[in-house]
Amino acid sequence: MGKKQTLNAKRLTKKQVQELIESEGKLHEEFTKSLETTYSSGYKDQPLVYELSNDRFLFVFDPKEVSIPGRGDIYSKDYLLRLIRLKQKVEEDAIDGRQSSVDHWRYYSKHKAQLINQLSELIDKLARCWSISHDQLDFSYKSLDILSRKAEEYGLENVQAELYDNLVGYVGEVIRHRVKGNWIVLEERPNDEYPAIGAKGGTLMPINVVWQELFGLELMNLRKETANEVRRFSLRHR
Repeated sequence: MGKKQTLNAKRLTKKQVQELIESEGKLHEEFTKSLETTYSSGYKDQPLVYELSNDRFLFVFDPKEVSIPGRGDIYSKDYLLRLIRLKQKVEEDAIDGRQSSVDHWRYYSKHKAQLINQLSELIDKLARCWSISHDQLDFSYKSLDILSRKAEEYGLENVQAELYDNLVGYVGEVIRHRVKGNWIVLEERPNDEYPAIGAKGGTLMPINVVWQELFGLELMNLRKETANEVRRFSLRHR
């Protein structure tokens, strides 16, 4: 993960946790239930979440947990909601068999591998939907900052359901320009094709970039993850 997301400088001791609960903490039953996890062994991990003042939330590790029972961290409401959303998405994907980034994209994709033949239309729709001028969509890293901000405003769940292909197509075009590559279609399993960028010595995965940012605990940052994908490729193929 990137920068530290807790509002406390160091993880709180059990004593500090109890003092906070006694002074201002109120158990948040909905968030507590949302973060409960039952493993295949039958073991339940049951952290507790307490609402504090100023939209802060105290996350208390399960008192039965072996390594840090009863200790805690303080998070902003936005971050905690992202954590809950991520947990729910991981569980949903596991139940529905979406084991990889490609499986996840394929489930939501409207165009599948044919998106590489509809790039202009997909990018035009992105511009119209988010009121972005075509001059701004110049396939630069800077343009990815605009898309990241617009995606957050639109809602990542809505992006996932409605504009997944559009973002994969645009990110792929940014990557293609950077590495002087070409769109290709790969096959993970029989009849399971997906688009990627082929360049000298290997392939790059715009699907991975978008999937990673849709699932992120931090604000979407397509520039950073796209640059990371290009960097990883460059390091592998020096």
